[in-house]
Amino acid sequence: MNIIIIMSGGVGNRFGADIPKQYCHLRGRPVIDYVIDAAKGSKVADKVVVVADPSCIELSDALKNSGFDFAVNGKERLDSLKSAFDHINKNYPDCEGIIILDAVGPFVTSELIDDYLTKLKDYDAVITCQKITGALGNYDYDPLDREKYYMTQSPEAFRFKTLMPYFTTTFPSQELAWQMPRETKKYLNFDFKENLKLTYDFQLRYAEYLMDYLADKK
Repeated sequence: MNIIIIMSGGVGNRFGADIPKQYCHLRGRPVIDYVIDAAKGSKVADKVVVVADPSCIELSDALKNSGFDFAVNGKERLDSLKSAFDHINKNYPDCEGIIILDAVGPFVTSELIDDYLTKLKDYDAVITCQKITGALGNYDYDPLDREKYYMTQSPEAFRFKTLMPYFTTTFPSQELAWQMPRETKKYLNFDFKENLKLTYDFQLRYAEYLMDYLADKK
């Protein structure tokens, strides 16, 4: 069994809207609706668990009527993930693979979801990565080689039973793959370059442009 987890518990303090950013409208639809579409289109996922504030579910008709499972969000991201993991362990003990999506990442596709889950046949984790294109600095002013570093993002997929023995909410990084032993097999995907995660309100305009750009490429 493969399960999609949609992380929709954030409040979006940096976004500056009256409602959480995943429920703000992008081309007339809540941002989360695009993620819901991708999840529903998956051919290899069996269930979807949405981690959300229960009071916000009504802000998306697509979410309210999705038929998905729900887990209550926590104070921090790792707390919210624990809520999802607890739900899976209780209700779907035969779960083999999970993929974690952000509700504010509207450019995820069903094909990418299925690719990540399928790769778990050969890897313990599949991580979305982006190259660092600017200079890399630190507060000690030590020179750093950016080629030795990269940024990680959702989506990320894991063999659930491989991850769970090492998962803790007190880990100092939100990147789950680093909680796993170094020797576990990790696939780094640098090809999802259009993975725009909405953090600030002006990025809604970026997202509209990117939608047009991707449509023209088809």
